Amino acid sequence: MQAKSAGDDKAAASDTAKPGRSALAIGALGVVFGDIGTSPIYALREAVLTAHSRAEPVVMGVLSMILWAVAVVVVLKYACFVMRADNEGEGGIVALTALVRAGSARAGRRAPRVLLLAGLAGAAMFYGDSMITPAISVLSAVEGLHEIDPRFGAAVLPVSLAILVALFMFQRRGSDVVGRTFGPVMALWFLSLAAVGIYRIALYPRVLEAASPLWALDLAVSHPGMAFTVLAAVILALTGAEALYADIGHFGKRAIRLAFFAVVLPAIVLGYFGQAATILSDPQGADQPFFRSVPHWALVPAVGIAMLATVIASQAVISGAFSMTSQAIELGFLPRMRTVETSRVRRGQVYVPAVNFTLLVAVLFLVLFFRSSARLTSAYGLAVALTMLTTSLQMLAVCRTVWGWPRIVTALVCVPLLLIDGLLLAANVPKIPTGGWFPVLIGILLCLTMTTWNRGRELAARHAAKGESLDGFLREACRGDIARVPGTAVYPGNVPGRVPAALASNVRHNHVLHATTIVFANVSESAPQADDKTRIEVRELGGGCYEVIAHHGFVERPNLPNLLAMLGDRRANRLDNWRFDPAHTTFYLPRDEVLHGHAVHGMSAWRARLFAFMSLHASSSAEYYGLQAEHVVELGVQVAL
Repeated sequence: MQAKSAGDDKAAASDTAKPGRSALAIGALGVVFGDIGTSPIYALREAVLTAHSRAEPVVMGVLSMILWAVAVVVVLKYACFVMRADNEGEGGIVALTALVRAGSARAGRRAPRVLLLAGLAGAAMFYGDSMITPAISVLSAVEGLHEIDPRFGAAVLPVSLAILVALFMFQRRGSDVVGRTFGPVMALWFLSLAAVGIYRIALYPRVLEAASPLWALDLAVSHPGMAFTVLAAVILALTGAEALYADIGHFGKRAIRLAFFAVVLPAIVLGYFGQAATILSDPQGADQPFFRSVPHWALVPAVGIAMLATVIASQAVISGAFSMTSQAIELGFLPRMRTVETSRVRRGQVYVPAVNFTLLVAVLFLVLFFRSSARLTSAYGLAVALTMLTTSLQMLAVCRTVWGWPRIVTALVCVPLLLIDGLLLAANVPKIPTGGWFPVLIGILLCLTMTTWNRGRELAARHAAKGESLDGFLREACRGDIARVPGTAVYPGNVPGRVPAALASNVRHNHVLHATTIVFANVSESAPQADDKTRIEVRELGGGCYEVIAHHGFVERPNLPNLLAMLGDRRANRLDNWRFDPAHTTFYLPRDEVLHGHAVHGMSAWRARLFAFMSLHASSSAEYYGLQAEHVVELGVQVAL
């Protein structure tokens, strides 16, 4: 992993501009819109079946509810409102939480803890969505084999499992390669979805009247219980909306909006109209309105394209989960994990092997446990609704603390969105006993994990801040009976002005100090990138000792060799004409052993044990700092919370 400067990102932006916005938009089709773009395969089907009626007023009312839910939630809320709140080009619930925290800090106060917890809960639910989406998307498409020939029904499960395994194995190639590979396929998918919709609309043009919200209003007034129940299925048409925001860092807002408004939105709207026309023409078509809408002669290629499209649908949430994990690590919400940059020209495109494996196992479990897309819909929706609700809560804070909107304007914009999200959430609560328990369980476990890690880091940092002063320690070391040996020693730490544990351990046990000793303080910011002008600060401590304070954003990694090499290029930060020489530089890293007992101040005993377990299994500091193994010495250090 290489640390990136602002200049590096400007160059990257220039590089990404070369292919053109349209090329990025095509790539976005393959990564961002797969989920929401394949929702028409099952969303209207489940909504009509949930209504238990195929009468025209009901079908038209359900269709109107879906269309206006897409218009309000996806178009107005996400595409026009939430996407404005990018954190210096990065999106997603974790980046949004960091934006709220940074806005509160600029205002001279701490962000309310409830908002931090809401952000972490939303992030945890997004992981639940990342597990359910691939399972339901692929299953719903492969079930089209049964429409071709009922004898193919037995092949649905094994084919679905094989496709999912292949998809997750492909992830290591990165979202950039995935986008270029899948983008044209998704363009074909949206074209075919729109074409079938137009074909069916021409046979039943009256269906276009459902564009009026009066149909939805009439259903809500005449059958309020039915309309409320249908909301639990309507949310299936909104899955993937969060990916529009989460993948901003991959493709940029302009490319995502261009692809959405020019291709995705018209195609899915026409697709829903076409399916409703099929149901109204033939009520038996409600069992599989998507496949029944397709002319019989085109059914085989339609199933094939749908299978490819649903494979791609999974990509939106998977890539979003990778990005969110990387951000959460840098912001201190998750322990270090091996993270691989997959693009040299687009920041934020990462692959996290541990997350990929975990998602694969969870997805395979869901497919084998529920065995059909219809049964999986009972597990779907709740995670999406909770994520949407937490996003709205965070946006309320952004409007006030970051954008400085007046209270009345903030209320007029955010309160209606919160009410809609609350209705969608309430409608999905009854799903908990029949499958909704899965995302709730995943969300609770991940939320406990993230809050525990964040709290443990706070306590460890507080303990380190009470440690010995770096200036005083080095003065005593230089005056005492300490041998000075040639070469350079670098001691990474996280608290400026304090003695890193590895330095204290080395001096105490080995009684040596290198001719050039650099204490490196790593400071993570709540912004995606640190300002290159203030990225590195150097403080001379005397006797060949220096403190280097390096700042980095939550999409950057502190690559120590690169940062040290930068010192020789910055006149103001030169270390007495010192130059970084890897052959004569040793990096001393602490191998932390977290001690815990039954009485940990500020943390219960079970959470202290969980924090210790995560610390033990975090990836190595050497990999995190971009160091070669032969240049690293690890010293065992005990950390008491």
